[in-house]
Amino acid sequence: MRLFLTRLRAQFLQLLHPPSENLRILSSVKRIELVKALFEQNCYRPQMEMILVDPPLELRGYITSLWSLRGNPVGRYSGLPKPYVELIISMSGEHHWQRSVGSASHRYTEGWITPIQSGPRYARTVSNLHLVGVRLPIHTAASLFGPHINRDPATPIPIGDVFGTEAVYLREQLLECDSEHAKLHRLAKWIHLKLNQPPAFNLPSVSELRILGWKTDALADYYGLTPRGLRKRFNTEIGLGPKFWLQLNRFDSVIRDELNTIGLAAAAAAHGYADQAHMSSDFRRFAGRPPRNYLVNRRDQDAPDEAPHFIPAAP
Repeated sequence: MRLFLTRLRAQFLQLLHPPSENLRILSSVKRIELVKALFEQNCYRPQMEMILVDPPLELRGYITSLWSLRGNPVGRYSGLPKPYVELIISMSGEHHWQRSVGSASHRYTEGWITPIQSGPRYARTVSNLHLVGVRLPIHTAASLFGPHINRDPATPIPIGDVFGTEAVYLREQLLECDSEHAKLHRLAKWIHLKLNQPPAFNLPSVSELRILGWKTDALADYYGLTPRGLRKRFNTEIGLGPKFWLQLNRFDSVIRDELNTIGLAAAAAAHGYADQAHMSSDFRRFAGRPPRNYLVNRRDQDAPDEAPHFIPAAP
């Protein structure tokens, strides 16, 4: 019983924002809100609903997918690195992102661009979550925003910093749509208008990367370049090194796999890792936790399978 109460108190302290707040000086209203949130976190598993659609034919190869995510996440969540950039519009809620636990919190209400990350970021949503987004391959993101978008910033880039008042107009248009699919169709149309010319640098698919063994030398041969020429082209045109991009793609492929079914050792072998310890190293780097901890958090969250990068933050 004492251990249970100690665990509840630790979770209670995690819900305090900012973390330096003292329990003794909290108002009664604040205490009630925190206890309610703690009760929901321990007795109610938040349900998340995700709609994922393929891009229209004219955008195949330039957009990976479009999605809508709704739910009521409780507490702080981790956003894990992805091998693509996401443009996200917030339909409701107030969102706070941090580079690391305890670092400065950045507030977002209209939307943001999630660039390539080197490690997890931490998010907290006030009120219900409702997001609409599009996944952009790195060559499309570089064409839309410039190669700098693929470099690792402290937190996501506010959409208003990139598109100004046009971002406000886009959000208003999406809010006027009468269904989630209508929102996604409108967002795809907006992206299409933004792509003045197709990206010049096409990238191999995940199935092709598997055949290449996730190796930079094999990727250089794929393009008919030397390894040095491949690094130069990636850094110049995309703003990202090929080795790091391959590592992100392999990690993304692993967490989309049925890890609970096939086992960690089999997953490591299937994705070209030298051994399970090699794969665990990538998990600690990109997810901030070992693979078994990641699986437990995914199972407890009841998150949709289409969002393996969105998990409760590690305590």
